[in-house]
Amino acid sequence: MTAVGPREACALAAAAMVGLALAGHAAWVSSATYDEVAYLRIAARFHRTGDQAEIARMGSPASFWKIQQGPVNAAIDAVGYGDWLDHPLEHQIELLRVARLGALWIWLVAWAATVAWAGTRGGPPARIFAAWLFALSPNLLAHGGLITMEMPLVAASVGVFAFWDGYLRTGDRRAFAAAAACAGVAFSCKFTAILFPPILAAASLVVIPPDPSARSVARRLARVVGESIAFLAIMGSVDLVVTGFARIPLSAGVGAHPWIEARFGGAAARLAELPWPIDLVGFLRQIHHQRSGGPSYLFGEVRSTGWWYYYPVAIAVKTPLAFLVLVALRAAAGGRDRFPTVVIVLFLAIAMLLSKRNYGLRYLLPLAPVAIVWISTLAARPGRWRWAAVACLLGQALAVASIHPHELSFFNRAAGGIEGGRRILSDSNLDWGQGLRALAALQRRDPRYRDVTLYYFGDTEPFRYEVVGVSHVVRAIGPYDDLPPLEATSTTYLAVSTSLVWGPWGPDGMFAALRERPPVASTPDGTILIYENRAADGR
Repeated sequence: MTAVGPREACALAAAAMVGLALAGHAAWVSSATYDEVAYLRIAARFHRTGDQAEIARMGSPASFWKIQQGPVNAAIDAVGYGDWLDHPLEHQIELLRVARLGALWIWLVAWAATVAWAGTRGGPPARIFAAWLFALSPNLLAHGGLITMEMPLVAASVGVFAFWDGYLRTGDRRAFAAAAACAGVAFSCKFTAILFPPILAAASLVVIPPDPSARSVARRLARVVGESIAFLAIMGSVDLVVTGFARIPLSAGVGAHPWIEARFGGAAARLAELPWPIDLVGFLRQIHHQRSGGPSYLFGEVRSTGWWYYYPVAIAVKTPLAFLVLVALRAAAGGRDRFPTVVIVLFLAIAMLLSKRNYGLRYLLPLAPVAIVWISTLAARPGRWRWAAVACLLGQALAVASIHPHELSFFNRAAGGIEGGRRILSDSNLDWGQGLRALAALQRRDPRYRDVTLYYFGDTEPFRYEVVGVSHVVRAIGPYDDLPPLEATSTTYLAVSTSLVWGPWGPDGMFAALRERPPVASTPDGTILIYENRAADGR
């Protein structure tokens, strides 16, 4: 890799500072997303007691939240603010902001790894272009400022793909081991990483030309199988190390296990009470979730098993148009650059065919750095290719400027922005529960909206963010027996989370009629819609 000169260093530093400033500002102004509330509570409890079983039984890995919040919580305790950790929900505003800002280094690691990888493929021009394209990607900015599992996975996955690319080009076994180690870290952050071994094996078959000395295709396949076994062994070992060899029983209960016994027999039921690696327990739980499906939303329809074309639609509407043009330009430029394209195509194909829980574009975020590195080689080409790439980068900057600091709600102009986007996608694509701070600010600017009944999709109490009025929290899982119907409200206005009106959550059909009514106002991020209360007018 070529050395970084003074001018390039300035360009790279500027990109890093712009990206950190954008992600940090977005992190500062929004309230907690649905998942972050649980992660704050679990990380605080782990810091105090070491208990981490809950996260695995939720179907989540045991390390991403430690990586993000562990150092921050230790610092908070050290400077005398331990009460924040003893009562994380009561101190949610302060703790969330500090945790988010303290985890921005992970975004920086992902950025730096992407830039370095781009440099190995296209030299200084590709490095600079990748630096700015990453820093001006709304979806990476949105999740870079959150304490969820997405950005730790992205950072680790860049290492996986960059080292494997190096292994395929050089045959260096150290790159092989490094890729497998990064995959172990990635798996400990999000179980999506289980897709990496088969994708990398397929890439090996496609990218490396057949060995003339090989006697048969079978020998080549045997080599790939052997590499895959070694890769999985290193990956699994690293995950065990990262998780501290923590173990918990598969089942939280002791005694009879009718469901297990009916399907697998009494011996399997006894195994369920033995301690197993904590990420294995979480992974098996996640498999159960995936097989069961979950409420998903697309084009106004709700399903529990998703759509095979969900992710192509999400890419089309959640990606800046300038980035899509860059993809088209890179494809038109040609070249035998197989590895990134194989990774992108296979990852997307597997997600399309196997995922039954269509909750957001965030599940494809590991592909973002791969696409950026692939595209960045345009900047290394002379003439029109480079100038076209620069023009698209300016378009990317305009896309971020149009939505900042609400990048999580970004939809491109072809989708109709936020207003058009809510008719297409929901959940973490737009409203992940992050709009309470924006609603409180709207109420301060316009006191009329303090006389409101709020139906909020999230996992925290709105008053914690100084929201005024009557509030009802609608969580992803019912029951909803105590939720009053819209007709029973008496305030002047109704405020309803977008994921309830245009989404799969809440009681069936309760908010569907609001789709036909234009809201009188909304939060700037589009996550909460405000309507005149016709029930109150009738009284």
